[in-house]
Amino acid sequence: MQPPNAEQLLSGGGGLAEAVLGVTDTLVVVLDPQGRVVRFNPACQRLTGLTEDAVRGQVLWPFVLDPEEVPGVMTVFAALTAGDFPGRYENHWRAAGGQRRYILWSNTALLDAAGQVSLVVATGMDITAERAAEQARQETEARFRAVFDQSADGLVLLDPHDPQVPWRIVDCNAAFGAMNGYTCGELVGQSIDLLHPTPLMRDEGERLLAWIRAEHPVQGEGEHRHKDGHVFPIETASSLVMVGGREHVLGQDRDISERRRAHAQLEALAAQMAHAAQHDALTGLPNRTLLLDRLHLELRRVGRSGRAVAALFIDLDGFKRINDTLGHDAGDDLLREVARRLQGAVRPADTVARLGGDEFVAVIPDLGGPADAARVAARLQAALEPAVTLGGSAVTVRSSVGIALHPPDSAQPADLLRQADLAMYQAKREGKNAVRFFAPTLDVAAHTQLSIEGHLRRALDAPQTGGLHLHYQPQVDARTGQLVGLEALVRWTDQFLGAVSPARFIPVAEDSGLIQPLGAWVLNEACRQAAAWGLRVPVAVNVSPLEVSQDDFIAGVYATLRRHGLSGPALKLELTERLAVRDLHLAARRLSQLRALGVHLSLDDFGMGQSSVSTLLHLPVDELKLDRSLITGVADSALDQRVVGALLALARGLQLRVVVEGVETGAQLAALRDLGCEVVQGYLTGRPAPPEALNALVQSMNTEL
Repeated sequence: MQPPNAEQLLSGGGGLAEAVLGVTDTLVVVLDPQGRVVRFNPACQRLTGLTEDAVRGQVLWPFVLDPEEVPGVMTVFAALTAGDFPGRYENHWRAAGGQRRYILWSNTALLDAAGQVSLVVATGMDITAERAAEQARQETEARFRAVFDQSADGLVLLDPHDPQVPWRIVDCNAAFGAMNGYTCGELVGQSIDLLHPTPLMRDEGERLLAWIRAEHPVQGEGEHRHKDGHVFPIETASSLVMVGGREHVLGQDRDISERRRAHAQLEALAAQMAHAAQHDALTGLPNRTLLLDRLHLELRRVGRSGRAVAALFIDLDGFKRINDTLGHDAGDDLLREVARRLQGAVRPADTVARLGGDEFVAVIPDLGGPADAARVAARLQAALEPAVTLGGSAVTVRSSVGIALHPPDSAQPADLLRQADLAMYQAKREGKNAVRFFAPTLDVAAHTQLSIEGHLRRALDAPQTGGLHLHYQPQVDARTGQLVGLEALVRWTDQFLGAVSPARFIPVAEDSGLIQPLGAWVLNEACRQAAAWGLRVPVAVNVSPLEVSQDDFIAGVYATLRRHGLSGPALKLELTERLAVRDLHLAARRLSQLRALGVHLSLDDFGMGQSSVSTLLHLPVDELKLDRSLITGVADSALDQRVVGALLALARGLQLRVVVEGVETGAQLAALRDLGCEVVQGYLTGRPAPPEALNALVQSMNTEL
């Protein structure tokens, strides 16, 4: 069969060729040398929505091309008609729906008898999908390349199958090179083992590749050797990728040196915090938390060993005086020295802890019994005895030690520690610088004290219904019997405990911190009653040393006086010698401030063994109260008379008034008059009584004055 000539194509004949043009999906368009359409096969019609009749004889370009593509097509067409037959060309055709389709053309020309181009035949394929896929692939590759190149993490592409170079570096980004101290050019083509401290991939490459295939991706940590030689830790993630149909490994590495350093710092900080949570900041000794842990451990061991464990509670005698006299810095130095000495006096297996303040505890395991514990206590006291130089002053440290021993004492850590504490307080009560063992009677006393504390606390919350009240005892002129003052004495009748002696509840109030609210209530109630009576003589109120040590004590006294419309001379405060002995400088400052308010000041319990003339010289007091123990035999004992006479002479020399308390017989009163005593107080001249029992006496005195 002959191929169709120009006449056959123009007439639409051609047999098989014509049939093929009708059924093929290939675009076939025949143009004359001027670009007019000669044939426009069905595939072209389906794509464009144009019929062959509509375009036949018309220049093709305006029907199928966007204006910007026309010049390029015309250039190609001109080359064809001039005899230059480019085989392939691509452009866009407008489809029936308005979208643009990407067409790949194969072009040829039909010549006439003279050898001139008579027709141009173009066959085209719609490759829009292929071009879109290719563009997407290129864009994906571009994005990947951008991510690869710009990633802050080090990225490396490895060929694990190179027979010459184990795990050859095919490509890497700048971050990977910089992390390892190389340029990418220095790394590409090298084995990744260049960066390993050991030839890891040479020795373990097959196993690692199998692991990556099985897990895909895998993560872990490793080490790289920097170009300068130092080794640093990395975090790595590896996955399989196909490049050119060949299996490769893509690695993503990150230098975690800073993370490791931060982690090490956090671990060190955690260790410091854990140490701080279990140790005393000042001395470095274990604190209460760690002490209880170790005591618990030793108590568990006791059952297996058949031996004993002791808790020794150590409290420094007179530490507050050292702190107040030499300052807190000196006190801290002393505590550190005490800690050092105590640690040096025990075995490595023993524990010395500081609970706070000047309280220390030693846990001593593996003892034979009380005698061993007593020897340890004596050794600890002896270690503290040598003088310590603080601020240029030599200070001697004494201590009170309480011992609880299991067995037989408690097997519970907190209870054993509490029992040792009770024993230590017993040592202090019996004169200090002593050692005492815990006894069950101390526990009973402690529970009694707790019971009293609880009831007293509730009584202070509601004094009127809690049973707190005041009695008043007259202070009278020894010659005339005239009332010169009233001493307010606190009394307490509890609903459950009954009448509780001040000798029982005042020490409890001091130990528990309730002395401040109790003292404030007594002062306020006494001033209220004095104002209600219109009292013309001072009302005396006992004050605890703990109250005077409070910074707001002076302001509290002033506010109470103002609240009830009283002036300073209406009040007398009686202070025990313990205040002067323990806190001489503080006492002097506070008492001077009270004197400035006009308040009378009396030193109570004088002559009980703690007094000294030098103490009196430093205190701005107005009055001495001689303790009742001094006048027991004054009526018939020449020695007692000389003692009392000497004290009265001392007071007169210091221009101090004297009140003698505890006067119970006429003979005592007569003896005191003969000695020149001015004011007395006792059952003989007036028992303590409630306010209503004294109304007549007060009114009579007010009338006389």
